[in-house]
Amino acid sequence: MKKILSVITVFVLMTGLVQSQDKPASSMGYTPKSYYTISWNTTFTIGDFNKWVGNASPAGFDIGGRYFIHNGLAVGFNISWQRVSENYSQQTYTIPDKGIAINAENCRFTWMVPFQAVIAYHFIPDKLISPYISLGIGGDYMEHHLMIQEYDIYKTVWDFSLTPEIGALVRFGSYSNWGALIAFNYKWTTNQIALYETTSKNLQMLNLKVGIVMMIR
Repeated sequence: MKKILSVITVFVLMTGLVQSQDKPASSMGYTPKSYYTISWNTTFTIGDFNKWVGNASPAGFDIGGRYFIHNGLAVGFNISWQRVSENYSQQTYTIPDKGIAINAENCRFTWMVPFQAVIAYHFIPDKLISPYISLGIGGDYMEHHLMIQEYDIYKTVWDFSLTPEIGALVRFGSYSNWGALIAFNYKWTTNQIALYETTSKNLQMLNLKVGIVMMIR
């Protein structure tokens, strides 16, 4: 797998360099008609969400697309998958419908599938480095799980969410169709956790995104 990734990386870099050498050195690049991203996400829970799961989690990915409609203004979408989890030391839990009490370690985790419409503004879309700001509006499907030995207590919840983001696209050469993405966002949701004496609402998180961009001229 590492060899395959190395070959792909070298191919992308060479493609970008060849394309950039085919153009005049004074050229600054081009504004793409659209672009598509796939990124690896690291999630940091904050607020009430952090009381449920305090660990940062690198278990996540994001797929997105943007379409330029006027100058640096673009619209598009984001679809993601994320998971946060943490193990906790021994605690006593009562299972009411079983009539038993268990003293054991437990695992709490939440997995989520966000989907959002996005509006973004790129300040210099034709340059090698193109910083942007964006706002995502949509919803999430979340499952909250409390695992105690063989018992899995869980709830599923749908929500509304907002995600302001700052980031940048970095091309592998002025006229390359490939580049890198780095971004950071804050996410606010109406999602809540009401699970075995644990109540949290308006779950919030921070996300760091690092990925690859494919641009369409």
